Amino acid sequence: MNIQEYISSGITESYVLGLASDEERREFEKICAQYPEVLQARIAFELALEKQALENAINPTTELKDRIFERIGSTGKIVPLQDTSIKNTQPGALLWLKYAAAACVVLLAGSLYMNITLSNKNKKLKGSYDNTLAELNEVKKDIRVLQQNPNIKMASMKGMDISPKSYATVYWDTASHDVYLLANNLPVPPNDKQYQLWALLDGKPIDLGMLNYDLKQKKLLVRMKNAQGAEAFAITLENKGGNPTPQGAMYVMGKL
Repeated sequence: MNIQEYISSGITESYVLGLASDEERREFEKICAQYPEVLQARIAFELALEKQALENAINPTTELKDRIFERIGSTGKIVPLQDTSIKNTQPGALLWLKYAAAACVVLLAGSLYMNITLSNKNKKLKGSYDNTLAELNEVKKDIRVLQQNPNIKMASMKGMDISPKSYATVYWDTASHDVYLLANNLPVPPNDKQYQLWALLDGKPIDLGMLNYDLKQKKLLVRMKNAQGAEAFAITLENKGGNPTPQGAMYVMGKL
């Protein structure tokens, strides 16, 4: 098993956020026991969530405080003290009990507020996860359509020395000359840089357009410029707006 690929698959986040299936949870817990790096990834994500919750904590509004104390009043159980206990209690002890009771109320209020806050954040995270899953399913659907086209040729572009883990895929329709790019894994470029796709034919690069690299883009499978002919494809990192010929470093390249 490739542990790094397993960690990068998103299973850690799904497990911690409670989005994993029962089978996935059992498998993840088993792998955590076998591989310390997986357990460390889980702990790191849990700590990151806790840190984010604390950093983004917002003081409760007066309205929220009223709701919390109203909820405490409606669900709390009042246990009357026996007269003998009160009479036999020293004034100092009574004062201490008052402070202890006040502290308990504050802790309970804080706990309720944190539960409400974390619940809202979990809903947002789940919504983001659902949106991402829908986008991935859309991409898978588009790719299946392309793969069923007998005129489609695929080029898997592997990472070069500058970025060995980079990876991208080109789908080229040899009949219509349409080109589709799937940026599987590319580093986020600097603000003044942009990725540019090239078709390589007879050793000459042909510009196929710029990749508007946006982590929030809805369309992961991007339509590029048409290619009349190609033997291979490559992606370079160029100045924003691109160049007529490659000037920047080549990140991925793959032959048909």
